[in-house]
Amino acid sequence: MERNNLKYTLREILIVIIGITIAFSMNKCSDNVKNKRLRKEYMKNIRSDIAMDKEQLAKNSLAIETKITICNQMIQLLNAESEENLELLGMAFEVLKYESFNPENITYRTLINSGDLKLLDDFELKTAIQRHYANYETVQDIYLKHRSLIRDYLGNYMINYADYDKFAKGKLPFLDRSRLKNIIRALLTTLNEKKEAAQIGMDSCDALLLVLEQSMD
Repeated sequence: MERNNLKYTLREILIVIIGITIAFSMNKCSDNVKNKRLRKEYMKNIRSDIAMDKEQLAKNSLAIETKITICNQMIQLLNAESEENLELLGMAFEVLKYESFNPENITYRTLINSGDLKLLDDFELKTAIQRHYANYETVQDIYLKHRSLIRDYLGNYMINYADYDKFAKGKLPFLDRSRLKNIIRALLTTLNEKKEAAQIGMDSCDALLLVLEQSMD
């Protein structure tokens, strides 16, 4: 009787162990499918984000190139020291316009903050993504430098060193042409840096898109 009870108990224990093992395996399989689907969704969204960022940087690059041309023309006109070059005022207001860069990084922030970065078991892919968004920090630092120069110097000049009543009389409103010329030269430097930064950003986008394509094959 005792031997039969022992066999029955062992059999029940074995059945429970097998059941737990099967359940664990099924849960693990379900988690693997879920993680694979989530990883694919992250990759899809990041690829979409990067494509939009590259488009934004490309548009900025063209606008920056136009402003570089305008700044060079302004310096030439300011050197001419003519009060009749009224187009200078329009050029100054054109240069005041600012191109911003706001990367689509919600997917990346979610990936980091949720701890889901661990889903990327491809070391090269994980490194490429982190390197790319680190590159964005460099790009945005240069954009910030240019914005500060626009706001603190050119913007300030247009308020405090211009007499717009003179423009109504057919004359340039600028009260300190040398100061304006120095500001435009400084802007020219930051615009060239900004153009290089835009190219760095676009190259980084291309590099990451290539890694993403390879990882999704």
